[in-house]
Amino acid sequence: MENKYKQNTLRHWYLDEYEWNDEKVLLAYGQFYNRPRIANGRNGHTSIVQSVTINHEEKEFEIQTKNTLYHCSFDSCFFERQDDSPYKLPEYEAIKAEYYKPIDAEGLSKNDMILVVADYNAFYFEKLIYQNADGSEGDYSGYAHIGNYTDSYLIDGNKEYCEYEDKSEYIDIRYYVMGRGFEFYSLDTGGRNLWIENRGDSVLDIYGCGSPIELKPGKRILALKKDKRK
Repeated sequence: MENKYKQNTLRHWYLDEYEWNDEKVLLAYGQFYNRPRIANGRNGHTSIVQSVTINHEEKEFEIQTKNTLYHCSFDSCFFERQDDSPYKLPEYEAIKAEYYKPIDAEGLSKNDMILVVADYNAFYFEKLIYQNADGSEGDYSGYAHIGNYTDSYLIDGNKEYCEYEDKSEYIDIRYYVMGRGFEFYSLDTGGRNLWIENRGDSVLDIYGCGSPIELKPGKRILALKKDKRK
């Protein structure tokens, strides 16, 4: 990994504003690689950004702080987070149109859901994709629970589409967070098959849905097969 990226590389990065001494400043967030005194793959943020330039030849943004120049490739921008930021990068829309790779949900039926996870997200969670019974996009809430011994992440489905008497419609997914993955301790998918997709850069170990899963970066696996809903 040390030789794969340039010195002071940020991956799965985005820019956002931060309140500092009653003033809004710009920070870059992401995973550090080949940064002195910081472990490769560690999530964090830079010091205050001084300038942002675009390098088309290297296909990257160069983000300058007071003491460090960070290399941020176009294809590793965390576009979903950057879209939420009030700050826009130079030529952002054109670069997003070329390099953004949305999650492929084509062919996803009402009997399936995709849990999208990645090592660059806190608690690994990125997104849950599924359809309601009427074909509309499923909604959910996700939040972390900080425990005394280990943390967990909880995902609840939209209860407007769930009658409590009918447990087959209820979505309640919970997992313990571990060093290199997670373990489910509740896995109610509303009768849907559960697919898990790894959008990060490292292998994730997943337990609690049958046999242990070693999910490689960029791969999707059918982790739990349910009977088709009637």
